[in-house]
Amino acid sequence: MSDELLKKLLLSQKNAKKRLKNKLKANSAFGTLTDDEIAKVSAIRAKELRVSQNKKQIDFSKEAMLSSPTTYSNFEQKGAISMINFIKIMRTFGRLEELEKLLLTTTKEEIDRLEKGRRERVK
Repeated sequence: MSDELLKKLLLSQKNAKKRLKNKLKANSAFGTLTDDEIAKVSAIRAKELRVSQNKKQIDFSKEAMLSSPTTYSNFEQKGAISMINFIKIMRTFGRLEELEKLLLTTTKEEIDRLEKGRRERVK
């Protein structure tokens, strides 16, 4: 009985992963996704970009100077990769400027900071 239950659970998990993979697309908006889903969408986008450049995974991973072709392959399949390796991938794609924009002060934050400073001077 418990063996059958385990098989059903594993099958259910496998089907859930398939449904998730089919649901996610390269243009999926991050605001509605979980962290794992964002990682997978990023991997989908990386794969599409690599394929559009007519590069094989093994060649791309060498160009990116990753420790192993498996590192990049796992990223495309699972979305999991270290930050250092992600930076190497972005550099190889010529997309460092996109990383550079991450976590910069937004225009709204800058305006709020200036307004707060002005209010403090007026007091």
